[in-house]
Amino acid sequence: MAWQDEIREARQAKGLSQKALANLVGVSQAAIAKIETKDTQTTDLLDKLCESLGIDPATMPEEAFGRGRVTRPSIVQPQRISVPEYAKDPAYWAAAAGLIGDVPLYASAEGGEGALIIERDPIGSAKRPPLLQGVKDGYAIYHVGESMVPEFEPGDTLFVNPRLPVLVNTSCVFYNTKADEPRAMVKRFLGSTDEEWRVRQYNPMRDFTLDRAEWGLRHRVVSKNFR
Repeated sequence: MAWQDEIREARQAKGLSQKALANLVGVSQAAIAKIETKDTQTTDLLDKLCESLGIDPATMPEEAFGRGRVTRPSIVQPQRISVPEYAKDPAYWAAAAGLIGDVPLYASAEGGEGALIIERDPIGSAKRPPLLQGVKDGYAIYHVGESMVPEFEPGDTLFVNPRLPVLVNTSCVFYNTKADEPRAMVKRFLGSTDEEWRVRQYNPMRDFTLDRAEWGLRHRVVSKNFR
């Protein structure tokens, strides 16, 4: 295709008349007509025409430009990136962000005096319950110990929402932030002061306090699967 044909087709694609294009570049309609009929083989207008029509000047033959041409950088066309079909599904991105799908399951071992030792790495996964749907960083703990019987028994799977505000009279996992190993306690939260958490266990029944400076992190238990 001759460069003059490219000008004509680009003008038509933009819905411009010859006169409208002539007004854009500051010439007469006759000048545009001579270009499109190939009466003009070279023109100082070619840069302006390319700019007005969105054509990359680099696609035009060098000999078509007039002597007064000012060299301009080529228009770099953006590279099209092919998106896989699976990435068009919102569920794919939700899963990648940890909002849907199974949650990691962590094992625990008795750590003495109602405490637990939580494994650092998950031992598997658990089906995400409704209360963790759309929750980032939700997880599950395989519970041991009898200090919270009958609310939680050994072998129950506890599901935890680390982003949910902790309310009075809700059960929580309290984490020791100063211990060398990942120690935790599952207790009922009763209230707090600036220095302490007030908590309850059921077996044996007793209320006591945890030092907030030591047990600095708490996550709310939202549901469980029975053993």
